[in-house]
Amino acid sequence: MKMLQAQQLIGEFGLPYFRGLASFGALSDEAITDLITQGKVISLKQGEVLQTYEDEVQGFHIVLLGNIAFYKHCEERDVLTRHFLAGEQIGFDTMIGLIPNSGTEVAFTDTIVLRISNDQFFTLHQDYSDDFGLFMINLARELSREIAMLEDVIGKSTGWLIE
Repeated sequence: MKMLQAQQLIGEFGLPYFRGLASFGALSDEAITDLITQGKVISLKQGEVLQTYEDEVQGFHIVLLGNIAFYKHCEERDVLTRHFLAGEQIGFDTMIGLIPNSGTEVAFTDTIVLRISNDQFFTLHQDYSDDFGLFMINLARELSREIAMLEDVIGKSTGWLIE
């Protein structure tokens, strides 16, 4: 795990790249720049662990590039339940729910993530209230998609879906 310089990353990828990521959709350039420069940009090599089961949650992550595999801890086992790709958030649900991390997050490929702390999230609300509202809609939309995906998995595995 290695910390990257935010300004260098913005220069390398350009703001249009970040604007195209689902979590940042419709946010102003100023808010996106603030999120990246005030957050922690982390580079992970394939196989490196971002967070482990029951880690204290002090924020959440957005995948900027790459793929994070999430292994849900269930009945003393870690089960791969999904992959988080560029633009998707990891851990927003546990941050909002005030619960410990529910699994282990591992870089499936070389990956870059942005860590947004609880304090930074609150400061975004104060400094960029309009963008904060859009950001919340983006994060809620992604959570909604996750719920729909999980409902499909449950339905298909239990035979509850009517075809």
